[in-house]
Amino acid sequence: MKKLTFIFLAMLLPVMVAAQIRFDYNVTADTRFDNRENDKAGNLYTKSATIFGVRLTPEIGFSATSGSEDGGYGIHGLASHRLMAGVDIAKDFGSKEGVGDLFKELVLYYRLDKQISPKSNFRLAAGIFPRTFSQGDYSEVFYSDSLKFYDPNFEGLLFSFRQQKSYFELGCDWLGQIGHGNRERFMLFSAGHGDILPWLRLGYSAYMFHYANSYEVRGVVDNAIFNPYLRFDAGRYVHMQELSARLGYLMAYQRDRINMAHASLPMGGEFVVEARKWNVSLRNNLYFGQDLMPLYDCRDAGGFKYGNNLYYGDPYYRVRPNSEARFKPAAFDHLEAFWEPRIAPGLYFRLGANFYFNAGFSGWSQVIAVRFELDELRKSLLSR
Repeated sequence: MKKLTFIFLAMLLPVMVAAQIRFDYNVTADTRFDNRENDKAGNLYTKSATIFGVRLTPEIGFSATSGSEDGGYGIHGLASHRLMAGVDIAKDFGSKEGVGDLFKELVLYYRLDKQISPKSNFRLAAGIFPRTFSQGDYSEVFYSDSLKFYDPNFEGLLFSFRQQKSYFELGCDWLGQIGHGNRERFMLFSAGHGDILPWLRLGYSAYMFHYANSYEVRGVVDNAIFNPYLRFDAGRYVHMQELSARLGYLMAYQRDRINMAHASLPMGGEFVVEARKWNVSLRNNLYFGQDLMPLYDCRDAGGFKYGNNLYYGDPYYRVRPNSEARFKPAAFDHLEAFWEPRIAPGLYFRLGANFYFNAGFSGWSQVIAVRFELDELRKSLLSR
């Protein structure tokens, strides 16, 4: 931790010479109710459960602006620097946690926002920072909703580049340091897109998850997913907020290097359609293909089940769990209806219902979520 703090201060030192340093602060708050009810007790994908909790993340630090808008771009262009420290405070309602158990994770990061041309911007984030810094379009097979709520931060680096009609990001999330009972784990992830026409976008998302040794258990598992896609949006032509279709191809690379002689290469197609008007959306996600999590129920050399230690996405993408036929294509469908208004600057509300189908009705959930971001409210007030 001392070494990380020293690196951040060293990165900020040149800025302190060239710009006036300002005290900065931010607070985000999330409350989520997610009642998940399966059709039958023997549901092989996920158990019935209720997520109902709150998360508060206060941050304090310093910010500065260097360069000038009229000084050209490149090294002399306008740049915003931010060095922040905070803590995630979270509680599941009804749990018997002590006060000390509420402090979940340290937040500590440096962020650079750099204008490199009139239409191009670069961002660097380093440290422990919110997942919301990532703006890539990732399928639900990459990250589940529950993961985003219970693990809201990346630990590592994120680079992103945005132009008027394109976006690209590359990041590293270091999830575990090798130790006693703890495996070395890290994820390299990337996403990008380009708008070919006003209604047509070509994009991709991908990650490579490296699940390696602990001091007690040897063995390495590779888990990689690649998802190119085409997205069509005719919303502007029919006076709707969105009327889109996303057609993607999912291919995974899975290998337990000790227990598998050859890698498994499951694959499938994903078709997502969404219609939105007056902040009310109807979205349907249809996947047809092979089990994208074939090692989910397997165990490592220490006898521990891989499960959600190896896979962070929606478990319904297993399509045929615990079946000899799991490599034969099957369908999974997720239908979602929700209302998501922006109540005020920085304040968001979501009311929705999710319905899941695998060879018939599998279950449904009801969701209520509230999110507040002080940063957005401050920017709105300052722009008046």
